[in-house]
Amino acid sequence: MYGQIDYLQDIQPIFNNHCLDCHTGSNGSGALKLNSYEDVMEGNSNNGPIVIPFNADSSLLHLVLLPMPVTVPNEPICCQMPKNADPLSLDQITIIQDWINEGALVSSSLSVNLVPRPYNINLKTYPNPFNNSVRISFSSDNNRQKEIRIYDMMGVLVRSLHFRNIIKGKNYIFWDGKNDLGKTSTSGIYFINLIKGFETLGTQKVLFLK
Repeated sequence: MYGQIDYLQDIQPIFNNHCLDCHTGSNGSGALKLNSYEDVMEGNSNNGPIVIPFNADSSLLHLVLLPMPVTVPNEPICCQMPKNADPLSLDQITIIQDWINEGALVSSSLSVNLVPRPYNINLKTYPNPFNNSVRISFSSDNNRQKEIRIYDMMGVLVRSLHFRNIIKGKNYIFWDGKNDLGKTSTSGIYFINLIKGFETLGTQKVLFLK
């Protein structure tokens, strides 16, 4: 369930206790840095990104923590982590697995806000991934005003889109990948949220590729 795991409270302490002896910024350009959320998500190692949000089974960070070693490109040894510390417990591995499957967000409070509600709004995005603009559509059974709020992976509000009129039935609007200042956003995963007042009616994840 979304909203249960907070990176700073639950994930970073695991890295601090088990991994930072090897994985800090002072251990060479080939060593993955785990000093911060940004370092983890950047995946600045010989093997590129180590976290694939919503997919722990394909995320290197999760695979190398499992009891059985896995083959990793550019790694002359094993690979099973941590190398120079006690293995993580099953509970700790599960926490990291669940965190990735929940979207690998930095804050659990954000993921709580992003939980889709049980409304029949049929929120959809097309195309996904997109590199020019994405069409956001939803169904409404009333004409009460709603808006679209778009957040990045860090939980920062990127863009708010307001409808001139909401009609009963199908509504749609386009996002061109720009923020509220008119600047093009960076490539990555974004969360499209349909908002009514203080309530999130639904959420869609989209991938923006420039």
